[in-house]
Amino acid sequence: MKSLGITGNIGSGKSSVLNIVKNMGNTTYDLDDVAKNFYKNDPNIKNDVLEIFPKVKSNKNEIDIKKLGKIVFNDSKKLRTLQEIIWPQVEKYIINKIKNTSNLIIFEGALIIEAEWYKLFDFIWIIDSKVELSQNRVTNSRNLSKKDFEMILSHQNNINEMVKILSMNNVPYSIITNNSDFKTLQKETEKKFKNLSNK
Repeated sequence: MKSLGITGNIGSGKSSVLNIVKNMGNTTYDLDDVAKNFYKNDPNIKNDVLEIFPKVKSNKNEIDIKKLGKIVFNDSKKLRTLQEIIWPQVEKYIINKIKNTSNLIIFEGALIIEAEWYKLFDFIWIIDSKVELSQNRVTNSRNLSKKDFEMILSHQNNINEMVKILSMNNVPYSIITNNSDFKTLQKETEKKFKNLSNK
């Protein structure tokens, strides 16, 4: 066991699970942060994005991530265009990190299934949560409206689709249910991790 991918819908608790395993001493990466780093620091990606989406240019000639999100989540075609720019770079990043790390390495991302990055990992955790709970978490922590939450969610596979894709591709996975408090999530995560360590 060398690599683990953590995924799930918006607000499901993926980041909380990532922080739990990080605090256990594991090497972890948030793929949303990885993508944002490319937008900020990779001149080729920055130029490509600003050329296609000129309205997202900030006063400092940077990519305004919030504006970019508003545009692409309202237009599936534009979202796909952006994904074609950023996904290959994120995939290379994942491959490179796995290749150059001897210990277990853990990645968290909402679109691991959609981007087919699940093929890069030895094991997948799907974090599942009731939609209303996920929405409450997001609106409280990110100041995201119900409309924006539903818009982002509409571009993500539901848990049944995730399970179907992983099963069809013979990718081992486990589901962590997050419908209670943090202490319960922590206990469940630690239990799953112990089982994972025995594989």
